[in-house]
Amino acid sequence: MNNIQKALENGQSIWLDSISRDMLRSGELQKFVDSGITGVTSNPSIFDKAIAESDIYDAALQDYAKDGADRQTIFERLAVDDIRDAADVMRPVYDNSSRKDGYVSIEVSPTLANDSEGTVTEARRLWAAIDRPNVMIKVPGTPAGVPAIKTLISEGINVNVTLLFSLNAYTAAANAYIEGLSEFAKAGRGMTSTVASVASFFVSRVDTSVDNALPDGHALKGKIGIANAKVAYAAFGQLFDRKLGGGGNFFPLHSTGAQVQRPLWASTGVKNPDYSDTMYVDGLMGPDTVDTIPEATLAAYSDHGNPGSDLGTGLDEARSQMTALAEAGVSIDSITDDLLEAGVAAFADSYESLLGRIEEKLKKLS
Repeated sequence: MNNIQKALENGQSIWLDSISRDMLRSGELQKFVDSGITGVTSNPSIFDKAIAESDIYDAALQDYAKDGADRQTIFERLAVDDIRDAADVMRPVYDNSSRKDGYVSIEVSPTLANDSEGTVTEARRLWAAIDRPNVMIKVPGTPAGVPAIKTLISEGINVNVTLLFSLNAYTAAANAYIEGLSEFAKAGRGMTSTVASVASFFVSRVDTSVDNALPDGHALKGKIGIANAKVAYAAFGQLFDRKLGGGGNFFPLHSTGAQVQRPLWASTGVKNPDYSDTMYVDGLMGPDTVDTIPEATLAAYSDHGNPGSDLGTGLDEARSQMTALAEAGVSIDSITDDLLEAGVAAFADSYESLLGRIEEKLKKLS
């Protein structure tokens, strides 16, 4: 049993943070699935890289552009094709896991991060265009994203909540899922077990910001990313406790077969070369979670990672570290607020870069 499969035995699903048409056509994605990968995520940066480094999209780009479509429409057509094909590869995982895994995520335009209605409209369109039950629509966990999450879940559309950095934002996303699923159940729109969601909590970017705010040699350097995630995981345990009286609004849903909204650890590639390259994967291994991992980090984890479960331990230490951070004069709330703003801007920049790449390619091909 390899490390990916051992993680699954410990209750954590590992999803690949990469997709390309070449990966689909060459059978590489299927090989990842055979190794134990149970999901795939995408974003504009991933598509930008794939288009830049390969000519495999050239013919499709020309075809998508024949009717005079704008750059956004061309990209959406390209992405829908790839996501649909990836979902078909992942479908056996979805079926065999009783809809827990086997998902492929696609992001609404980052330019809609502060537009609830626009997010809902685009998410509905993507959901209908791809037309696969094992797709998740990525919606940012911004204040405007929260009502969109609730609406989409209430309509039976799977949601991957992205760009979560703070405990408050995570809690808002979790409650939006529970409220949306409650509406779905009350409206009799189908079985609650058919609706799924993950809450993507970003990790390494927190350490990067906190480390920059701390003096050299401070004991908390490299500690807060995992500590912050462990506190969020504890909140998950309270919100989704499936025992009578312990789970609040979720218990009635669980009794109908509803799935919990699993925390997903994102940004788990280590950015500081002084830290172990599997630090975040090893430190956040635990039940009812997902880790979305870029290929380089996945290779490191497969080679020398530790698939043992650490996530359920050290909560008191994590809370003490968060308290010590405040005592050191560093506000985690300010840091996570800044990270959300920067994350939205970075995603929007990546999206614009992608659209520029498509325009550039089409000019060369014309």
